[in-house]
Amino acid sequence: MKDYISNETWDIDSPEFSLPISISFWLLIIFNVPSLICSLKLLYHLINDNSLRKSLNNHVIIALLVIGLFSQLIDIPFYLNFLRIGYVWPKISLSCLLWWFSATGISNITNLLMAWASIERHILVFHDRWLRTKNRRYFIHYIPLLTIILYGFIYYFIILSMFSCENMYAYTEDWCLHPCYYNNNNLALYDTIVNSIIPTPIISFFSITLIIRIIKQKQTLHRQVQWRKYRRMIIQLLSISALFLIFNFPMTCIVLAQVCGLSDDSLGQLPFYTYFLYHFVSLLMPFVCLASFPKIQKKIKQMIKFKKPINIIRPEHNIIH
Repeated sequence: MKDYISNETWDIDSPEFSLPISISFWLLIIFNVPSLICSLKLLYHLINDNSLRKSLNNHVIIALLVIGLFSQLIDIPFYLNFLRIGYVWPKISLSCLLWWFSATGISNITNLLMAWASIERHILVFHDRWLRTKNRRYFIHYIPLLTIILYGFIYYFIILSMFSCENMYAYTEDWCLHPCYYNNNNLALYDTIVNSIIPTPIISFFSITLIIRIIKQKQTLHRQVQWRKYRRMIIQLLSISALFLIFNFPMTCIVLAQVCGLSDDSLGQLPFYTYFLYHFVSLLMPFVCLASFPKIQKKIKQMIKFKKPINIIRPEHNIIH
């Protein structure tokens, strides 16, 4: 492995950073701090509240929030520091490996988890009888969720640190340039298509079909459906899916265009903007999740509510001369 340190100076007018650096920096830091606090508060209540922790539909939310911490604590701080000083610090290979994993690895694990969540909601809403026994819950719910998480972590650990190629660490380049497995056409194509592109149409398809199935079932079935039981679950998925698609879809289109042979020169500055916008998936996810938990909202409001000072009115003593 080699360290590739350039002598180039940081230029604020560089075409790669046409969005003013100060705006990029403050936008990220303004959102990242409250987002991190919201994530930790949500996780605390979801894990400590027995009913919320045992609810099957909350497990993928917990996984998404935990995965999002890698972005909030590693990816975004590295990016903020790069915007501030113009190079990756500290200038060691571990910095680049951590940034690669927290940027590419975590974003693609999030893609896969979102794809699974959009499929699983159909099971939870329309086929909940499949999950009535313990064994079925293991095979239909727990194993797929754990498989996606383990696959993502093991896969990116191997290709980033153990794959038989030599990484070049360019500390003066955004994102340390790129990991060496990008130079392997087959591996790069697999990673791009399977982990990055395919989840987006899956999320879109299953989110739209969930809405269609709900409308059709309400129109055709004469039996009373417990929509109150599923309303929060459905709104939760659709809200998170909408957030994900708004900020992920542009990047997916750029990546697909590059796979189809469109040159980077013809894309101009679009890749930079889409990469920047994708940060807001992890930044806004906690707030979207919090909106679907009124019970937790109430608890958090009670915790942050300031006690108003009590004004003690003392009777005036009239002095008679």
